Amino acid sequence: MLANSLFTTMWPRFYRLTVTPERISISVAALLTLVFNNIFFHSIWALGGWSLSLPLLALLFLVNVVICGVFSISKLQKIWLCSLLLIASSSQYFMQQYGIIIDKGMLINALETDSHEVAGLLSLSMLPYFALYFVLPAVAIVWVKPQQTTTKSAVIRYSMLLLIALSLIALLLQSQYQNYAGVFRQHRYLKHQAVPLNAIAATLGLVKSKVASGPPVEFQRYALDAKVTPRANNSAAKPKLIIMVLGETVRADHLGINGYLRNTTPKLTQRKLINFGAVDSCGTATAISVPCMFSYLNRANYDDTLAKNSDNLLDVLQRAGVNVFWRNNNSGCKTMCNRINNDHSFSHFSPTPCQEGTCADIALLYNLKQQLTALPVDDNSIFMVLHQQGNHGPEYYKRSEAQHKLFLPECTSNLLSQCQPQHIINAYDNAIVATDTLLDATITLLDELSTSFDTAMLYVSDHGESLGENGVYLHGLPYWLAPAAQTQVPMLMWLSDGFTKQKGLNTACLQQQTALSHDYLFDSILTMFEITSQSKRRELDFINGCIS
Repeated sequence: MLANSLFTTMWPRFYRLTVTPERISISVAALLTLVFNNIFFHSIWALGGWSLSLPLLALLFLVNVVICGVFSISKLQKIWLCSLLLIASSSQYFMQQYGIIIDKGMLINALETDSHEVAGLLSLSMLPYFALYFVLPAVAIVWVKPQQTTTKSAVIRYSMLLLIALSLIALLLQSQYQNYAGVFRQHRYLKHQAVPLNAIAATLGLVKSKVASGPPVEFQRYALDAKVTPRANNSAAKPKLIIMVLGETVRADHLGINGYLRNTTPKLTQRKLINFGAVDSCGTATAISVPCMFSYLNRANYDDTLAKNSDNLLDVLQRAGVNVFWRNNNSGCKTMCNRINNDHSFSHFSPTPCQEGTCADIALLYNLKQQLTALPVDDNSIFMVLHQQGNHGPEYYKRSEAQHKLFLPECTSNLLSQCQPQHIINAYDNAIVATDTLLDATITLLDELSTSFDTAMLYVSDHGESLGENGVYLHGLPYWLAPAAQTQVPMLMWLSDGFTKQKGLNTACLQQQTALSHDYLFDSILTMFEITSQSKRRELDFINGCIS
């Protein structure tokens, strides 16, 4: 092994402890159990003290013995054990810093994170932690010298280690089954806190779901009969221009127009809006919520593979004759915009150099008026999606400019657990003030274009955010465990007078719509464009019932 040879070359006379491979595995299992499971221990201690903690820690230790031992074969052992240390130290770090749990959904979210988002999670203060929890024990693993033995003896000892550990696991489960079953049934989050079992289980779950999906799914067409059918008395109507501002990480209860104690929406407060208040998101992370809200699938029957291999709202609009565009200032559209026009030009018109994902969100409007008015004059309507950076954490302070910083001081660290709670909220709220400016400017733009189009704006966030409540930060918890802060998002609409009259919309009726969710977006937006299809679902259309 390269690490061993380098060590021997550099310190040839340095004493190296000779240990059997089984003892190395057992020692690392003990380290993983006792050093990297503080969160798991505190959770089970709060539920049952020593009477619950001891048997569960014993069970976890035995499971870790199996995990450590399963690939502890010859030179592979040290690579495997060091990999487990890296997994464990990383899992514990992010669990402690942000209160997350490690499951398949969180793993998907991590895999779809771009370089800008990764950079926002890194800091120099991580170095001492990883030096202590990863580098130091990894060096110790490399330093010890496995005891040499015959192949037959090694196989016997390897088999005995796994057999004994598995037998003791079976014995513990049999004797404590009622206790374990009750606890894990009522507190499902526990299995996502046990390190490194949580990360390994999440990886296996993701692999299993990919394998279960089989070969690439044939692309599914949806609403092939979709077409624009203007009403007879609207024959002179102007084409429609609807801008959808897709928000990021904004929770409904932090908007001033939703009754928040701070006026984080000073400009929108002066606008005549249809405010739907808090609506249910489809997921707690962008990787799920964005595909789900544009898909014809609902949260209850959402399937990621099917959603990404089927026509979505943008496809149906485009096939019906609507010009569809996507401007992205986030980590991507999660495949939803793959078959429509992606406009990357806005970053080139920014007064300060920026790239998608690093621009201030107001850049999404740069040169937009000129672009829209330069389109060929025809009867085709336009749907434009502006995908914000929004309130993406943990560096909320970077999501607002000087003129938006109404609440000070701000937390200027990505280690939220080290900031004062109010400073975190200040930075988060200032980012909402920046969104307030973007939405107000979007409305102004649409108002200016209302001589050529019947215009409308729809704003909705993809998911919410935890700001330290109960020690939880950021987002991405399983939906069944997530607090309302992560699942309740704002949704509001602005309509020009021309759009309201042309559609015959009763705005008072719209304002009375309650219990809405992302599930309603697909069919309702089709109705806003007067698109008919046999595939439309009246029960998921909050617009149709308010047309007089």
